[in-house]
Amino acid sequence: MHRAGMGTPMSETIDRAISSAQAAPRLLQELRETLQRLRLGGPFYVLLWLLAGVAADLWLRAPVAFTLIGVCFGGLTVMRFRIRGLPDDSDENAVRGRLDFIWALLLVNAGVWGAAAAWLLLAAPEESARTVAAISSYAFATAFAHNFPMRLRHAFAAVFLIYLPTLIALVASGARYELIGVSALYLLYVSLALRRSHAEYLQRLDLEDELREQRDLFQQQSRRDGLTGLANRRRFSSALEDWSMQARTHGTPLSLLILDLDHFKAINDQHGHARGDACLREFADRLQASFAGSEELVARLGGEEFGVLLRGMSRRQAFDRAEGFRAGLAEAAIGACNGASVQLRVSVGVAAFEPHLHHDADALYHAADTALYAAKGSGRNTVMQADP
Repeated sequence: MHRAGMGTPMSETIDRAISSAQAAPRLLQELRETLQRLRLGGPFYVLLWLLAGVAADLWLRAPVAFTLIGVCFGGLTVMRFRIRGLPDDSDENAVRGRLDFIWALLLVNAGVWGAAAAWLLLAAPEESARTVAAISSYAFATAFAHNFPMRLRHAFAAVFLIYLPTLIALVASGARYELIGVSALYLLYVSLALRRSHAEYLQRLDLEDELREQRDLFQQQSRRDGLTGLANRRRFSSALEDWSMQARTHGTPLSLLILDLDHFKAINDQHGHARGDACLREFADRLQASFAGSEELVARLGGEEFGVLLRGMSRRQAFDRAEGFRAGLAEAAIGACNGASVQLRVSVGVAAFEPHLHHDADALYHAADTALYAAKGSGRNTVMQADP
């Protein structure tokens, strides 16, 4: 074992959350649900247009218009199936842009159907063809109300693009007032159903947001120490295992510090456990502030024992960092321990991953722990490193 000389404080840290411009989960969910429902209805526009056109003999009376409208519905259906989702890490602008494109496609589809159905109602004398066109418009409007409640104004626009031309054509063609009245009342029903579907959709999203927040909070609590806010032993052990494997596989330098507060039981006995906990929190804050690199992880291992993982750092560098922290702590009293000024001392064991010595993470931990006990045995308030 090698004992440290005095040094100057260096920087240290904990895992840091990386902010990003990723889209909110509910926006991604809206995209997924819209895509799923988008692909459902496309073929029905083609089939019902063919059925209505055949019933009205449009393929004989107006073959060009009938064919062009059918090709238009076919092309829109193909586009529905060609649109793909986006990865979960996509930015918000990309997701909104994809949703805007989907709704533009839906509105075009609705407008084409409304115009085609109105033309058929005005041009076809056959009652069967008119019935197919009218019922199809009612069905498509109902489908929008129940399947696309995500964006209320867009859905209302689609419903009216489908329904109003049909209703106007019924009036213009001299349909019976009973049929016109029923059609108008059904439009009111579809509008109310759409509002209700939209409200239920928002309620479901709110509930799923709450469940997601509870899940995230549970995951965070399962990886954080409740007293200090540092990573807990579970998080530390997982990182130690992963980083040790990377060190063995890729040769990435990895060092480990294990720190233990000297005579901390005496502080608890003299000042009480409440002040002892306050001292632990302030010590943790100082430790986290000193090791704040993106490749560094600070954890509370239990009681007054702490660990620091330093990826990409040699044993000598880790030794100097540890000595700097120890010396800085020894020079200043902890003054925020519930009003009591307490002098803390710390012993530190240092080890670096050596493939020929450490077969796994446990071996590296054992080496640092052995160095810590050597520091305790040599008088405490010192840094010792494992023998190479």
